[in-house]
Amino acid sequence: MKIIFFAVLFLFFLQVNLQANDFISAKEYSKMLYENPRGIGCNKCHGANGEMQILGHYEKKGKRTAFVVPSIQNLGFEEFKKSLNETKEASSIMPSYSLTENEILVLYNYIQEKTKEQNNAKQ
Repeated sequence: MKIIFFAVLFLFFLQVNLQANDFISAKEYSKMLYENPRGIGCNKCHGANGEMQILGHYEKKGKRTAFVVPSIQNLGFEEFKKSLNETKEASSIMPSYSLTENEILVLYNYIQEKTKEQNNAKQ
């Protein structure tokens, strides 16, 4: 009787473990990474979908000029990866994140998915 009880108990725990989901879904992970990869999120400058944004304005020679953050929606993967990995100049406001190859891929796919959703919503 004990053997049957432990066998049933073992099968129950095995079934529960096989059905268990990850702690965080891939979609949740990619959103979290976009919103806070290493302290400041991509969304703070590139918006919720990676689109072009006016971050602010500055005055130069008496003329008010917009500080435009470019869209990252239409970048190819290699260009996207290069922009994240290149050494930044002191005047650059783009932070250095020290992302792994997988994190860069996750971010890239997240932006591509958000762009598709945005385009579908417009139609």
